[in-house]
Order: sequence, then C-alpha cells, then structure tokens
Amino acid sequence: MTFDRRTFLRSGIALGLGSWAWGWSARTMGQSLASTTNQKWALLLAAGQGDGTNGDRRALMGCRTDRQLLGGVLTGRYGFDQAKVAGLDPQAMTLPALETLFDNHLRQQVQKGDPVVVAFSGYGSYNPPAAMTPSPTWEQALPYLGLFLAGEEENNLLPLTTLVNWLQSLKTKQIYLVLDCGFSIGGKEFEGNLRGRSGGRGGQMPPEVNASNPPAKASLGNITLISATGPGQTAVEVQLGKQSAGLFTLALTQSLWENNSASAMASLWEHSRNLLVPRLGAEQIPQWRSPNNSPDFLVPTTLAMGGEGMVTGLVSENSLQSQIVALAPLVQKRALVHSCYLTVPAMGAGSALNNANALWQVQSVKGQSATLTAIAAPAPTKAESAAPTPTAANDEKAEKETLVGSGLREIYRAIPRTLALTVALAHDLERIERVDATSAFGAISAVEAVINAGDSSADCVFGKLEVHRYSLFTEGGNPLQPLTKSESSGAVKTVISALDPCLNRLLALKWLTLLANGDSTQLGAALKLVQQTSGDNPLPRLTYQWRSTRYPHPPQDNSTGNGANGVPNAPPSFLPTVATNQALQCELENFGEEPLYGCLIGVNNRGLSVAAILHPDLKLLQGKEQLTWPSPEDPLWIIGGDKAIAHWFLILSRFPLPATVTALGQQITGNNSTNPPSLENNPPRVLALKNLLPVVLALVQDLTAHGVTVAPVPDDMVLLSTADWLSLPIMYQVI
Repeated sequence: MTFDRRTFLRSGIALGLGSWAWGWSARTMGQSLASTTNQKWALLLAAGQGDGTNGDRRALMGCRTDRQLLGGVLTGRYGFDQAKVAGLDPQAMTLPALETLFDNHLRQQVQKGDPVVVAFSGYGSYNPPAAMTPSPTWEQALPYLGLFLAGEEENNLLPLTTLVNWLQSLKTKQIYLVLDCGFSIGGKEFEGNLRGRSGGRGGQMPPEVNASNPPAKASLGNITLISATGPGQTAVEVQLGKQSAGLFTLALTQSLWENNSASAMASLWEHSRNLLVPRLGAEQIPQWRSPNNSPDFLVPTTLAMGGEGMVTGLVSENSLQSQIVALAPLVQKRALVHSCYLTVPAMGAGSALNNANALWQVQSVKGQSATLTAIAAPAPTKAESAAPTPTAANDEKAEKETLVGSGLREIYRAIPRTLALTVALAHDLERIERVDATSAFGAISAVEAVINAGDSSADCVFGKLEVHRYSLFTEGGNPLQPLTKSESSGAVKTVISALDPCLNRLLALKWLTLLANGDSTQLGAALKLVQQTSGDNPLPRLTYQWRSTRYPHPPQDNSTGNGANGVPNAPPSFLPTVATNQALQCELENFGEEPLYGCLIGVNNRGLSVAAILHPDLKLLQGKEQLTWPSPEDPLWIIGGDKAIAHWFLILSRFPLPATVTALGQQITGNNSTNPPSLENNPPRVLALKNLLPVVLALVQDLTAHGVTVAPVPDDMVLLSTADWLSLPIMYQVI
C-alpha cells in the first residue's frame, strides 16, 4: 500500500491520547513480547538534519547515536534479529523514503501478535491555535516530526497523527512508539550547554481548527507512546565525549539494559530523573501513555540477568569487545576506563565456561565500544558467590565464543583521586566578557576547564541574567544561584570571585554523582520515603522507594505497588512530590549481617546544603535491622520553605567513616581543627552545612581508604568494590 501526498498529510487532524486509569493488566503486554512464535520488528529513525543556512537549524549530532543505542539493546538484550531492525539516518531521511521503508519493512511483513518498536529522534514542532495555552494537552496539540529541516515545506514535516494512523494500520496490536524530540514553541537552539530538539512552532494548521473549534480527539488505540517530553516542553541531547545522544534515549537504553522484567517504567523514570532533573529541573518531563493500562515494555530474552552492557566480540584470547552503556555520562567519562566487570552468561550458552563469571578490566573506550582484558580472579565477591559455579569446557575455542552475548556487571569502579568542574560560557556573553570570565575562573581551584557553550559537556554555565548582571546556570540553563543585585552587578571578575560557595557545592554534588551506584551496588539495603498526611484518618503517603537488586539473596518484597503516590499498583511518579508542613520520614532496612554506616546528604528545597545523621559515629543500621527515622514522635523533617526540588543522596558504607564524622563536627562550629567538638550531643539531627564540599571530600577519603588491589590502576585512581558502598540519588519536588 502507498499513500498519496494529500492522504499522507491530512490523515488525521489531531492526536488525542485520552486518559487511562493505571493498573496491572491481567494479560500483560510483556507476555506477548516474550513469545518465541512471533517475529520482533523495529524501525529506528534518526532525523535532525539541517545545514544551518537560510535560517535553518544546525544538524543535531545525537540522532544517529540514538539509533545505535536502541539498535544495540534491542538486538543484544531483547532478541531482535538484526535483519528485522531497519532505519534511516539523517542524510536519507525524506518523506518518500520513510513512506517506502514503512510499507516494505513493516506493513507488508508484520503479522498478528508481532511486537513492533518505532523510534524517532530529531526535531519536533507543533502548531496549536494562537489562543491556546502555551502548554497544551496532547488532545489540543498538533505535533509534527521534523524529517529534514530546511524550512517548513510539507515534505519536511510529518504529522504525528499520520504516523499513528500508519501504525494502527498494521496487523499487530503490540506497538511501541518512542519519540525523542521536543515540542516547545520557542525552539531555542541551545538550552544552556545542551542542544535543544524543539523546532518551534511549525506545520500546517487545518483551517477548520481554531480556538472555538479545537482539534477532534482521536485515540492512540493499540499504541503505547513513550515520549521524551510533552507538548509545550523541550527535549535535549548531551555530548558524550566526541558523540552526542538524546538524554531521554540514553535513559531508556540504560533502563532496558538493566531491566529484568516487563515493567520497565520505574527503571526508566529513575534513569531519566537522574539525567534530566539536575540539568533541566521540571522543564523536560517524559511521557508514558498505554492503552491497556500497563507500564510494561519488552521482556528481556537473551540475558539471564540485567547488567551495564554486554560482550559484543572477541579481540584476542584474553581480550573482549563490549558495549557498556547503563552508566551515567559522568561515570562513563571519568570512571569507566580501569573499572572491572563480571561476565554473566547469556541464556542458552551452557554452563561449560571457564571464563564465565570471570573479571575483566576496561582498557580503552572508543565511542560506544569498550575493550576489556581478563584479570586474575580475586576471592569471590558476594555477587560471584551467588552465581552458578562454572565447569570445565571441552573446547577452549567454543568456550571463548560463548562469551559473546554475555552480560557485564560492574564489580569495581575506578574513581579518580581528584575532580574539578568544567564551566561553559553562554552564547550571550561578549568577547571581552569571555576573556575576563576565562581569566577569573582559571584562578579558582574548583574549576579545571572553561569552554564555549556547546563545545563539550560541562557542569554549569556562566551567563547573563540581564545586561551587566550575571549568574551560574545548570548545564540545561536553569539559574543555579540567583544572586542579589549587589553580588551580580559589576565587572565579570568581581562577580565570579563571589561564586566560590556555589562552585564548591557543585563540585560536591559532582563527586556524589560520580559515586552513584544504586543499580550496581551489592550492599543489601532498602529505602522508603514516606510523608505523614493530615485529615480525619491520616495515613503515611509513599513518596519514593528503592531496594538493591544485586544483593545475592534479598528478602521477599511484600509491599504493594511500585509507585510514589501511595496508590496500590500505581506507576511511579516521574518526579515525586511532597506537601509542605508535613513530616517526612525514612524507612530503612539492612538485609545483611554487618552494620552499615552513613547519612543523608545533599541540598534541600531551600537551596541549603544539609546532612541528616542518626548516630554520632554515623552508624545508620545494625545487621538485619529495620528502622523508621526519625520516629513519628520526633519528626525532624517538616517540609517547608520554597516550592522547589530537593536533591539528596543516601550514603551507606560497610566501613566506619571517621573523616566524615570529623568534617561534620567542624561544620557545627566552623572549627577547622583536626579534633573538633564531637557530634555526641547532637544526634539525631539535620545539620545545615556551611560548606558541603569538605564533608563530601572527607567521605571520598573514607571510601578510598578501603580501595582494593585486584587490578592495576594509575596512581591517580583507586578501585572501589561495589560490595562496599552505596551513593543513591533521591529527588523530590515540594508543592
């Protein structure tokens, strides 16, 4: 079947997604996807092409990477045949080419029950009536996908309704549509240091649609939509070394590599939140809409257990080629080379693998590919002890070959001993302002590099609030520290000299993010954040929950639901919310026999650096202990202040943290001596920290004091065992 242009462009006026009540489906989509009798099909579209002339946008750099990332996880983890994964790169992306490919690859071949994944990365635009709200619902919006942005000719913009109608014409009902594009009217080329994927207002508006006659609602039908953002919001891509990728696609592939079930939504929200919120706040909120009331996605078929990547090939007898993608960009950049991974056999590979469950160290990284070499196995870790014991192989060559397709799990992370910030200079700075800023930042020890926005990844952006007023912004362009007029006015060098507190806090959060290992930690622990509610029958409201998945034998989880809203079986909120003037409490559990030391540390919704401690020696949990902290009779955290986002980290360690205790004592009095007042008289409490960085540096000192020597690393790095520590990001929005 083919489509004439008129039918193609007008095959639907508007896309209405409706609203569905969330719940578990009796027959999940995942069960169908796990079936071996159906063929799996994918169409991966990388658009975003442009040449920057005649007012056109510059080409997006990350769309091709998005296609590679999704193709890799679908074929390597979810059993897609490479021959059934087709796509178009930016240079080939035209309307006729897309129509032909869709017809040949999907419409003529897909049969009933076949799973189909269609993903689009590129520019998006929408054209709601002028009188409509700036942030319309999907029912009101008229979304378009930019194919080749050389203007707004109809051949360059694909109405989303048309693509939906195409998909609904397929014989199958198992359809997943993934969009990594933005729908912001403004369509700025850069959001801080990140390139935006919104093409602004564009596309033909049907003449019958106006403020008094809004678009007719139409249902997605059998299609599950997974979108990087909603109508009226932007989407961005981030630089990964010499490559770029959509932040949402990166989060999606991370969650799919680690996922062990059909319910991928909670993991996707966790990864997306960690990548998006510190950069963009609530300006990019991903969307998930399912017609069968289920948060299910694909069921993994090729790996026994989730991991950070997989073995893709053999380089030599003791060298492997791999993809390792399920890590934060900062960890990939600063802590991937020299880290060590455990191989996890693929399903059906057999058990005769001398090198299965062996340790491999990353030697080099190029793009999405990492080279690992075998290292002598140390005493078994907890994860290794829980894994099946390998037996001898009859054929050494066959044994090596069976490693291809094996999963990779992080066991030891190579942490640098020093860390500093990269500052990007915003595009609105004049030449003399750039010169002065570069010189001023060069004199600050917390800063290691100053770049122009868009040249590389950065930790923050320095730019203008208005003429001759300056501030620091997140990498996505949100003000980090709104300065008073007296602080932010005047010469650039004078303003920058007052930014030390903000830069130090940023560096502290960078360290905590580099240490973040909630998915790979082998510590056995669980956390719930609950908030007391008011009314005639107050009940605790679940705000956030997490439990380690790599601990060998975690206890049965009998809690209902996987959400952060207290509703049984509800999906998790992307960004959990808490109400003001109510008490927030932690429910903590230690699965293991050993005590765990630690605290909660970070930045609260008032923008203050804080640390919450239970005992003066930071012993947080005894072996096999469950506790609620603080007790209902002693609520320490009454949420108040600004309606903003809080960014905490739960820190746990198998070992005592003496340097951290000392640093916290110094924060109480401002005494910098090595023997400050004890915390004995002050437990438990939330400490307002004058400077977060010394406490975090002390924590790094405590953790690296227990570094391991299972493999060689440079003198400026140290290996930490994932069985020894946890750094878990926790974010919520006060409303």
